[in-house]
Amino acid sequence: MAGGGHLREYAAVNDFELNMMAISFLLMGMAALLVLLLVAVRHLDYIEEMLSKSSFVVGNKALYSRAGLLGKLMRICTISLLLAMPRAFARRGMVDVVQLKKFPMPMKRLLVAAWYTVCISSVIFLGLGTF
Repeated sequence: MAGGGHLREYAAVNDFELNMMAISFLLMGMAALLVLLLVAVRHLDYIEEMLSKSSFVVGNKALYSRAGLLGKLMRICTISLLLAMPRAFARRGMVDVVQLKKFPMPMKRLLVAAWYTVCISSVIFLGLGTF
């Protein structure tokens, strides 16, 4: 009987640790989202200018341009997705491949890394959470 009580205490500590790990992934994802937001506020116009021949970018700009800060975040996230999966967009003719090749590599790395961090940390947060 005493063994069952210890097992129950161990499970409670284990749930707590899982929740703390889940929260740490949530915070990591939020930090990456903050990076994307800062890039959007400071550099979105320049980035969209570099991809001005891409119908995907032009369409999203028209769609979200009046949505304020949230619209900027949506636009930078869609550009990050485009940079993360360029072949899929090129096959559909939604991006100018020449402009993609000229896109600055440091900015591309930052956007793609932040985008993957948001996506992966969100999935891990949802998978680990025992809320």
